[in-house]
Order: sequence, then C-alpha cells, then structure tokens
Amino acid sequence: MATVIAALIGGLFAAYKVGNDQGVADAPPRTVTVTATKPGTAPPPTSTGAAQASEVSTQVRLESGTGVDIDAPDARAVETSGPNGDFDLYFSDPGLMVSRSAMYYYNGGENTAVVACPKAVANDKPAPGGPVVLSAGSEFCVRTSAGKVGWVSCNDVKSSSDHTGYIVLNYRLFATT
Repeated sequence: MATVIAALIGGLFAAYKVGNDQGVADAPPRTVTVTATKPGTAPPPTSTGAAQASEVSTQVRLESGTGVDIDAPDARAVETSGPNGDFDLYFSDPGLMVSRSAMYYYNGGENTAVVACPKAVANDKPAPGGPVVLSAGSEFCVRTSAGKVGWVSCNDVKSSSDHTGYIVLNYRLFATT
C-alpha cells in the first residue's frame, strides 16, 4: 500500500512540475551570419535599432507590475506604472493593458494573423480600454507604440489574490507596407 501511495505522490509531483515548467522555456539560441566585404562596397545598414518584423513569435513573461516595449530589439519586462510611453503591454494581476487602447479583437492563430491583424488595425476599431483578463490561448492584434502591427497570444497566466501573478505572452510583429 505504501508503494502505491508513493507512486501516486510521485506522479502528482511530476505532473505539477511539467505543468509549471511548460511555456516558460528560454528562447531558442539565435544564429548570426556575418558577411565580410571590402570597405566602401557594402550597402548602408538598414536597421534603425528597433525590432524588425519576424517570421517567428517571441515570448516574454510579465510579473504583476511590469510592462514591455515589444518594439525594442531585446524586449524585456521592466517595472513600470502602466502602459505608458514606449511600454506596449502592462500586466497588473489579473489584467493586461495595452498602450493607447490599441488592442484589437482577433481569434485565428499566428499563421493567419499576418494577414488578419493588419486588416483589424486598419479598421481602427479597438477593443474597449482597460485591463483585460486573459486565459491561456487568448489572442489579439495590437498596434505598438512605434505604430507597428503585431499579434499577441497568452501562453500561460497565473493570477493570485495577493496580485503577485504573472503572464507569459507570445508575440510577433509584422512588416507594414
């Protein structure tokens, strides 16, 4: 009987551990290719230092009371008082807020968001402002502080009565024409 109880407890612990670890893995390593050219023959750089459109989504974890500028090339959660200035997304357990109320209803997955989000933003009918409570799988389109169009999906969220929860978001910015 003790063996059965030990096996059940071990199984519960393993399931809890897998559930807590799911969705918070580090971003995959990036590969950088450098091409050498003779001085004066290379075209001028096209980067402005801002985040470029991406073929894959990026993930960020926001603790309660933190925000992120998803236009930044190395977007990281920072303590802030709300979605102000360059901070596009802000989490205050249990709700997520978007700068300038630039959140647009969307449901259709990341692959179709590349076409659907620019259309949703072009219609310029954002969701009502204020904090939005999300659950895993919730998604929406967004206009960033720099005017870019993007897709955001809730990967994981934990709310707590003492407002110390977190949210894990996947996001992708699209090239605008």
